[in-house]
Amino acid sequence: MVRQFRVISSRQLEYVRAVARELHFTRAAEALRIAQPALSQQIRKLERQLGVALFERNNHRVRLTPAGAALLDHAERILSDLAAVEEEMLGWATGARGRIHLGSAHGLTVRLARLLTAFGDAYPAVEVELREMTSAEQIDDLHAGRLDAATAALSSRVDDVRLASHPLGEEPLVLITASTGPLAGERRMPVAALDGLDLIAYPSGSVVWETILSALAAAGARPRLRMETRDYTTARALAGLGAASAIVPRSIAEEPGRPVHVVRLEPEPVWGPVLVWSAIRRPGPALAAFLDFATRSSELTVGG
Repeated sequence: MVRQFRVISSRQLEYVRAVARELHFTRAAEALRIAQPALSQQIRKLERQLGVALFERNNHRVRLTPAGAALLDHAERILSDLAAVEEEMLGWATGARGRIHLGSAHGLTVRLARLLTAFGDAYPAVEVELREMTSAEQIDDLHAGRLDAATAALSSRVDDVRLASHPLGEEPLVLITASTGPLAGERRMPVAALDGLDLIAYPSGSVVWETILSALAAAGARPRLRMETRDYTTARALAGLGAASAIVPRSIAEEPGRPVHVVRLEPEPVWGPVLVWSAIRRPGPALAAFLDFATRSSELTVGG
């Protein structure tokens, strides 16, 4: 016998999302501005409706069941789509306005700031929420609908049919050290010479770090990883102080700040950022305006 389901409402999905985010019914109820007993009752009602438990509960904790996690994935996408529909209709009615959720590769922060300043002047009714993330995090959030667009660092062309992209050039990755350090006299070095060097690492999920690791492995070099940071500006500051050397995009090395000594590597690793967005979801007026503005501008292009 086929079970007949009632249609799940957007309000029910909001309840599930709130409890999943807080993993606490009282805090979720406060966030939703409803009474906690009413929230618990609505969740139990939905579980009866679906015939599955969405949350495991005891006196000490609340956690998602596998079915609850599956429903949460759908809820995130559906609620994001509903918000986008409302925003798009408002935009078509009143001109480009609304909010864009934009992911940023760390190496493009300064360039992106200049672009967003110009975009804000041209489209004052559009708000941009900017999040600095690794490329892997950006791609995951694009697929989940948590980001509208991203400037991600990718080691090769975008071959995911769910994504549209616009290349933003290429530039070399360079070694930076203290301006008075032992490498201050070097202008070029083979990657193999980095064996044993104190080096600053970047987190897993960073395509730039994966590119660096690939170049080191190909050269048989095994540097000592002394510390890790998500931020190239922090890596640049640490390298300038002599804490360890760092490998960064050339534009980061050339930014104003504490002096650093720049060494070109042979063979030279490169990074190539791209502007990416969903090829499945149609852009609303705000996102369409941003994509048009960004792809016509040279502000984000590296390597020039």
